[in-house]
Amino acid sequence: MGSSGSKPRKPNQHHLPKVGSAANERYEREQRKSEVFGKLPIAIIGALLVIVLLGWLLITL
Repeated sequence: MGSSGSKPRKPNQHHLPKVGSAANERYEREQRKSEVFGKLPIAIIGALLVIVLLGWLLITL
């Protein structure tokens, strides 16, 4: 049962950093940031674009 018969890793798999290390702190910070913001900035930009376009249409008509 050597490594010659094992399947290759999936491309998105990676090892997590050791607990308590600086790399782990950075990883956890990035994870929390992505959980908090998620897709919110994209939604805000989309809403602003819609408002600006509607305002422009009302002004020009």
